[in-house]
Amino acid sequence: MVAGASGDDGRWAATPAPTTREGPYGCAVSRRMQKGQPLAGKSLFVLDMDGTIYLGDRLFPWTLPFLRRVREIGGQYLFLTNNSSKTSTTYVDKLRRLGVEAGPGDVLTSGDATIELLRSEGKYRRLFLLATPEVEAEFGAAGFERVEESPDAAVLTFDMTLTYGKLRKLCAFLRDGVPFIATHPDINCPTPEGPIPDIGAFMALVESSTGRKPDRVVGKPSPDFLRAAMIRKGATAGQTVMIGDRLYTDVACGIAAGVTSVLVLSGESTQEMAAVSPHKPDLIVEDVGELGRLL
Repeated sequence: MVAGASGDDGRWAATPAPTTREGPYGCAVSRRMQKGQPLAGKSLFVLDMDGTIYLGDRLFPWTLPFLRRVREIGGQYLFLTNNSSKTSTTYVDKLRRLGVEAGPGDVLTSGDATIELLRSEGKYRRLFLLATPEVEAEFGAAGFERVEESPDAAVLTFDMTLTYGKLRKLCAFLRDGVPFIATHPDINCPTPEGPIPDIGAFMALVESSTGRKPDRVVGKPSPDFLRAAMIRKGATAGQTVMIGDRLYTDVACGIAAGVTSVLVLSGESTQEMAAVSPHKPDLIVEDVGELGRLL
């Protein structure tokens, strides 16, 4: 049994040691955590990638020790990313190249989830799709037709080949009332050179021009994205931890899905951002290496 208490909302509040100070953001900080708090009984560790386990093509040095520790305690991990500029196959190849043990079932992208959602609902087959060539090919392989006229729906992914012509056509379709689906809401994507505009920035531009927000956003913070991960790995919410560097996607997704949420400070978010965010993680750590030492 570990020391601590659960608040009225069911979220963990660790019991601080007498010599420690309370954090300014209303959640546990790792310096006052005993081993196992609030991670006791957890077996599935769902990790964001960009800013959490690597940055660009550089694997953080603490990533492999953390993954080994997860295996040592009999757990499993799954990489969940909102980045829909690449396919899950590309991510698996990248992870293996960086030395991470990963198979096809260990990565789920917001693009994958969007394809599965649209395919299961069966309402939209002809799509005006804003996507990179490899993601376009993945939609095509799933049976969708990419069109330039009279689409059933417009789908916005993290299109790093975006042009003014594509944006102009998207806005025209939205003014005509075409259903609008986005893979995820991230505003920036972290890179070694600094943040770059992500799909959330595209959405803001489109809204300022057309007045339209997406009718549906599939990726984080939608709890359905994380639930799909739990189903894939056969885990319950009580066994699952969501780990990421963004408060408004990773942490918000974990809270919405009812799992333990951990914010790492190795990517986009800072302690100052956490202090004012409405999305309060159960735990804040510098990086997953520090988290591994708590398992």
